[in-house]
Amino acid sequence: MERWLANTRLGWLWSLLGASALGIVALANYTTLDLTLADRMFDASRGQFTYQHVFFYDTVMHDYARQLFTVVWLMLLVLALLPQQLRPSWLLATHQYRLRWVTLLAVTHSGLVSWLKHQMPHACPWDVTRYGGSLPWFPAFAAHIPNMAGHCFPAGHASSGLWLSALCLCWLPHAPRKALAVAIAGLAVGLLLGWCQQMRGAHFLSHTLTSAWLMCALLLCVLSFSRSGYANRSYLKDSYA
Repeated sequence: MERWLANTRLGWLWSLLGASALGIVALANYTTLDLTLADRMFDASRGQFTYQHVFFYDTVMHDYARQLFTVVWLMLLVLALLPQQLRPSWLLATHQYRLRWVTLLAVTHSGLVSWLKHQMPHACPWDVTRYGGSLPWFPAFAAHIPNMAGHCFPAGHASSGLWLSALCLCWLPHAPRKALAVAIAGLAVGLLLGWCQQMRGAHFLSHTLTSAWLMCALLLCVLSFSRSGYANRSYLKDSYA
């Protein structure tokens, strides 16, 4: 079975992942960007975030978007688990293999983010005293305040879309450029959902970026420590033509 990517590409990706981790920590702990962005989205005259209760951000980009991507994930899960006798002719075994990784990465990332949120005391912007709440603010990667129940870090809603980046596995190893485009598009969807939550005062930028980093780390682990599951590249290429 083939590797998803050549070792050289994996090496570059691991280096980029490490550099991005340092960048996120630096942004969260050594700049005021989190607070600066939140300040701009906060309406001091009304004492609330400008877009907190706007239908598009509150309902469409939060509730509807989460429901939509949950349905998409369930559909992919059904396809991934169809027994051979029920599998349609266009759904090859190698396709199912990739879809299983995609759905597994989605649920793993969601579960990891949810677990971390319950461990972390960081408050959401709208719960911070600076914005009318009752909890103190402290940097994302600073020492925890004992007995503080913020549970807002990392960003949960962004994970509803970030898992779409795992669909890049459907184009590996035969079309790495298409796979990269799919991965970037999936991350962009998740970051957009996270940004909408930031506009509502539900998260800081570092919360969203950390969720995206975790998705990239999980995906890179799959690329590095598993195989593509198919050895005949020419046939695989034809199946996705």
